[in-house]
This record gives sequence, C-alpha cells and structure tokens, in this order.
Amino acid sequence: MQYVAAEGNVRRRWSLVKDFVQVINQDDFWTNTGMYLRQLTKELIELALEEEMTDYLHRQPYQRSDTSTDYRNGYYCRDLDTTLGPLENIAVPRARSGLFRPNVFARYARRQELVNTLVCNVFLRGISTRDVAATLKPLLGVDVSASCVSRIAKRLDLAVNQYHQRPLLDEYQFLFLDGIALSVKGARNAKKLLVLVAYGITLFGKKELISFRLAQAESTSACEGFLNDLYRRGLEGKNLKLIITDGSKGLINAIDLVYPHAKHQRCWVHKLRNATKTVRKIDLKAFKRDIQSIYNADSYRQARKRFNRFTTTWQQRYPKAVACIEQDIDSLLAFFSIQIKESFRAFIRRQIRTTNIIERAFREVRRRTRPMSCFQNTDSVQRIIYAIFCRLNTKWEAAPLPQFTQFI
Repeated sequence: MQYVAAEGNVRRRWSLVKDFVQVINQDDFWTNTGMYLRQLTKELIELALEEEMTDYLHRQPYQRSDTSTDYRNGYYCRDLDTTLGPLENIAVPRARSGLFRPNVFARYARRQELVNTLVCNVFLRGISTRDVAATLKPLLGVDVSASCVSRIAKRLDLAVNQYHQRPLLDEYQFLFLDGIALSVKGARNAKKLLVLVAYGITLFGKKELISFRLAQAESTSACEGFLNDLYRRGLEGKNLKLIITDGSKGLINAIDLVYPHAKHQRCWVHKLRNATKTVRKIDLKAFKRDIQSIYNADSYRQARKRFNRFTTTWQQRYPKAVACIEQDIDSLLAFFSIQIKESFRAFIRRQIRTTNIIERAFREVRRRTRPMSCFQNTDSVQRIIYAIFCRLNTKWEAAPLPQFTQFI
C-alpha cells in the first residue's frame, strides 16, 4: 500500500492522493482508506505519547541533566480497539520508576471509550450479548466476547444507584402506578420478579418514568416501601390531583398509608376486563358499549345516570359482572372530579382514566427483554430497566403535553 507523504507542498500531496486512488479499484478503496487512517492514527498516538514522556521528564530524548529524577526505560506494546478499527502494537514509552501515566488512554484500557459506549448501546437496544460481536465486527473490525459485553454493561451500576437516590421535585399532578413481571434465574430455577413503576405527569406537562423498584410480589409492604421512598426523596404529593392504579390491593393499601389525601382512580381497562369474564359472547358487545357510555359521559352526574341504567339493564342476567363494576364505581369515576377546560377535557380524561399511558412504556420493556427470556440476576434487570427508562425520559423531555399545562 502506498501512503501519502506528509512533507511537500499541497499540489504535490494532491498528486500523490490521485495516484493512490488510481492504483486501487473501487471495491478496495474504503478498505485501504481505513488501513491508512488506522496507521495515521497510530502514528499520531505514538507522537502524543512521546510528547507526554518529554513533558514528564522535562527534557528531550538523549538530553542529559544532572537534576533528573527519572529516566526512559524503552517501550512496551499496547493494542487498542477504536472506532476506526483495531490499532496493533502501539509503542508506549516507559519510565524506569514506573510512575509515568499517559493521558491518551486510561491505564490498562484496551478499547476507546466510544467503543465501550457503542457496545453498551447496541446491547441495550435489544441485541443479546452473544450477537453483539457479529453486529459490530463489520463496523469496527474487532471481536467482542459475550463476557466483555457483560463487563461493559456493569458500568451502568453507578448510574442506576444515582437514579434511585436522586432527589425528586414535588411537581407531579398525576401519578400512575403499576408493575411488570420479569423472569430471573434463581438458585434452582427461574422465578418471576415484579418491577413496581411510578410514572408521572408534571405541572409543566412533562411525562416522566420517575422510579422503579424490584419486589417479590405486589404486596402492601412492598408497595408501601416503594411509595415511602418516593415520599422521602421529595414527592410529598402536595400537587397531586389523582393517583391512577390497575386495582392492585397492595398499591391501594399503600396509597392510603403514604398519600391518604390524594384521590384514587381505578383503571377502566382492567375493570372492564375483569367484569366481562362471565359475560356470554352474544351479549359482550352490548355490555361493553353500555360500560363505555359511563366513562365517556360529559359529567359526573351524567355518568351516574348511565351507570344506574346499566345496572337496571344487566343486573338479572349478569349479577357478578354488575357487582364487579358497582363495588368500585366511586374510584372508577374519580377522574370526573378534576376541573378541566372544555377544550382539553376529552383528551385529558382519556389519559387519566386508565393506566394505558404506563402500559405503553411496558411494551418497550417487553420488546427489549423478549430476546433475553430470563435475566441472570437482579442487577441485570436494573440495568436494562434503567436504560429503557432513561431513553424514554430523554425522548419525552423534548415533547411535553401542552394540554396538561393549560387546563389548570
């Protein structure tokens, strides 16, 4: 391979570049260009290392000094994986005392930091640890083992801890609480682990996945601990207008203990799903239509009238289904108590009467975790959940909901 000379005027250099292009065919152009860039990068790194050693010793090579406290001691070779590809046998100068630390790359580093970031991002996007190497090989020209991918992903542990401990602003007006079950390997076999999630909409219309917590079950004690952690970090609920849940008894009991003054809204989707279990297929469409007319009412009074008509129509045929709705009708209609301008009423009520808004975030979690089938441990669960939540929060930060800022 012919290299473009570094000396000479611009015209001479350009003529050498044209000669270089002519001697290779189109298929090899990018390959040879990459080889040239890697060679040039290696030379630049070695020049930078030499300058760092000169600054460290305060004298040029072979220059004598009576005040020297350290001396050169040859070189050792270092391989480095970069975004341009692998750089092999980089000559790193060495001091006799062993105290010289170059700034070009970290001590013991074998990969450029951007490569580590790329490996981590590819893994978090849904590619398994075993498939990351095959994905990045054509781009970087380096092999990355599954164990290497796992070690790189472990660097998220510090960020996860900071996410769990960060203070919260008491600016949330709507709080959605729900959980998602994931499989984790245990001592003998895989077991289901619940991830409790808090999703909020602020006074400024910003959507945010506030926090999450791993729990063995959706018990009152686990949910209370989760909500107490939110309260301790700053979410005291002074601006909360409504807390929306799917009907979990553990969450309902915890809300009464931690946020006793907040209004509670039961999810209509979950309630409708439970109520229609005993309804025959021939009546299912009409039964659902009558229930939908209740929560689509224009006012609380109209919703109560439609509910009374619903109970009169279906009480004799499906008493259990009607009782399922009737026992929680007050919490199902809680969203009508929020004063909303008419122009935003339909949109906001549709958002706050169900937990669908948090279920959409769960779909992204399931899409990412589906290739993994089962997590190795709880730490890997936290890394994946944290990465997904951070990506969604970053995306939503640039697109707030203006309707939630103007209805107040």
